[in-house]
Amino acid sequence: MLGVGLGVTLGALARLLPIFALALAACTGPAAVAPRPPVAPRPPPVPAAWPAFPVSAPGARELLAAHTRRPARIEPMLTRGLLEASLRAAARANQLVAGDDAIGAFLRARTPRQSFVLFGTYHDAPAQIVAFRRLAGALGFGATDAVIEQFHAAGRWSGVPAQHQAGDDAALGRGAGLGGVIATQRDHDHAAWKYDYLEELPALVATLQAGGVRVHGCDLPTPLQASARAVGDAALAGLRELHCVLALAEQVRSPSKVAMLWGARHVAADGVQRFLPTDATVIAIEVFGGRPAGDGVEGQLGFRLAGPVLFPVPGRDRFALVLPAGALAVRVDRARTALSAGEPTATLRVSSETDLELWLDGSAEPVGDEPRDLPLAAGQHAFLARDVAGGVRVPEGGFTELHLAGGEVRIVEHRPVP
Repeated sequence: MLGVGLGVTLGALARLLPIFALALAACTGPAAVAPRPPVAPRPPPVPAAWPAFPVSAPGARELLAAHTRRPARIEPMLTRGLLEASLRAAARANQLVAGDDAIGAFLRARTPRQSFVLFGTYHDAPAQIVAFRRLAGALGFGATDAVIEQFHAAGRWSGVPAQHQAGDDAALGRGAGLGGVIATQRDHDHAAWKYDYLEELPALVATLQAGGVRVHGCDLPTPLQASARAVGDAALAGLRELHCVLALAEQVRSPSKVAMLWGARHVAADGVQRFLPTDATVIAIEVFGGRPAGDGVEGQLGFRLAGPVLFPVPGRDRFALVLPAGALAVRVDRARTALSAGEPTATLRVSSETDLELWLDGSAEPVGDEPRDLPLAAGQHAFLARDVAGGVRVPEGGFTELHLAGGEVRIVEHRPVP
């Protein structure tokens, strides 16, 4: 009996040995560590409050001087004579850029990762907003952010109640819909209402955001504008510009390519430029075209446009963008046709009802009623023919006809059959 019992006991022990081993390992292993509670994420840092909003003219001057980063420069006003001379000089020096695509490519090449392109426009010319939309949008110069003067930017001026410095951020937020944008413009954009282009601002915002461009407000909220006027009209423009730059510093991540839509006077060297970072490239573009009845200097110009043109004017990184709109437009008839066998390629065929000198890519060519074939590479080219400027494109593997007839320009592209 003892043998049988011992055998049973030893067999049972053999089966229990793995269990004992596991228990022993658990007893001799490292002590179990209780899981740590999750660490709450740090809240984002709260930006420092802005300085106090000035309540006197001397206080406003001191504030603006303290935030000036670039020395103010006095640049000549763009008169009729200066614009006409600059256009002709640009045509001779091959510095005339024509067409939205070519202008966008030109600006793209001149704007590094940290840059500001300032568009100075007139609020009675909706065609200038359309031009900004094209050049700042997805097919333009590659802007990452767009800042629009017609929308308010929220401020954080010390001592000013939050409700008095609220901006249009909610209306401009992605996914917010255009209802808020439309309501905002209807309520406070007097120029858009007066000149009947309320729909252009929502279209601008929608187009930019659809192309991945972040859209920001810029202007002083209405209650602060009233406070600024009480300080003095002389300080109002500067306070609006400084408010925009302070808000922009918190909204835009560096490096960024920023397109700014401003009224014409704000893009001058002594305007918003003085508050922008010194390590950024700044380009100022003054826009002409599309004003009612040719108001201002554009009603005096002695040339017309067959397409938008950009050219340098006296100043530092300063350009004029002249649009074929309103009194500055010439009638353009464009056509496309299939290239026939034996026809030339890489050629511009030019003719004119009257003898004239055609400036093309910096070279002068005599043109008359007999068509001339000029060798010209495929792509976009700028021209100036007496008092008509514009752009003409030669298709790859084809040629283009350019005919100048009084107040009309006819352009026919001959393209190879696919």
